[in-house]
Amino acid sequence: MLIVFLLGAATAHAHRNRIESVTITELTDQRYEIRYDAPPPGLSEFAAPVLPGDCRWVPLDAIPQSEVSTSLVFEANNRALGPDDRIILPWQGNGVLVTMRWRNGNQAREYFRSGAEGIIVRMGMLHATDGSMAAAAGRFTRIGFEHISGGLDHLLFIAGLLLLVNGKKRLFLTITAFTIAHSLTLALAALGVIHVPGEPVEAIIALSILLLAVEGLAAKRGRAGLTSRWPWLVSGGFGLIHGLAFAGALGDLGLTRTEIAPALLFFNLGVEAGQLLFAGACLLILWPLRAVKADCPASLRLSGHYVLGILSAYWFLERTVEIFQ
Repeated sequence: MLIVFLLGAATAHAHRNRIESVTITELTDQRYEIRYDAPPPGLSEFAAPVLPGDCRWVPLDAIPQSEVSTSLVFEANNRALGPDDRIILPWQGNGVLVTMRWRNGNQAREYFRSGAEGIIVRMGMLHATDGSMAAAAGRFTRIGFEHISGGLDHLLFIAGLLLLVNGKKRLFLTITAFTIAHSLTLALAALGVIHVPGEPVEAIIALSILLLAVEGLAAKRGRAGLTSRWPWLVSGGFGLIHGLAFAGALGDLGLTRTEIAPALLFFNLGVEAGQLLFAGACLLILWPLRAVKADCPASLRLSGHYVLGILSAYWFLERTVEIFQ
């Protein structure tokens, strides 16, 4: 049952099709436009936003639409949207970054998380949001934390390292190498210095987990491989690839040039916070198990590596096929 659950989670992660940024523009005192884009396969699975009770949609015959981009216009009833108004985006996902462009030239941005009703955009937060460093710190740290928390592949790579590496010093060097490496490529990709298509990156990330699973099984059977001997080298090398995936998530937010530097800093801090929290939770589970490993049957001691191997092999094949579609 665990394998079935993880395969389902992997498929959902690999095929996630979510809108991560939305722009609302004030056109007149009572007319507004909502614009959003979706990655392939497009907008077919996204229902229309739910407006405040006294608002209505305006026909869009003159506005071109496409399968991956839409522009919706609505009017409030002889008034402007106020701080108490809210727009519900009935979509699945962690949340969206909403940009509000007011007619007076002001612009506000806020990240809204998903809940039971969907993603609730509270206009009061877009009226009050400012461009201060404190606001950017909280916003992008939260986005980074939520991205790593929902990134099953990144978390499983860390879990594979924790299963394989023994000793506090070796583990510290391994995690540090991974952190430095993914921070480097995250920065380079976010600043536009390098660009790599997302599909191969996702496939290599799955392959990195598979390598850890195979190396972990070999180490348990007394055959130390490259990762067992130099884990920091392997974690650093694959960390460069993981950083490209982090940059893809950051790039989906549609940042302006002035936002890139603070977004990069605080997004990375959020990722590191989530990574350390997950690693700490894993260690709390693994340390007591390692203390009693002599009393455990071999099948139980190796089960974590088998789960990683089956899941990552399935993931790698699926993502490799997607490259050629």
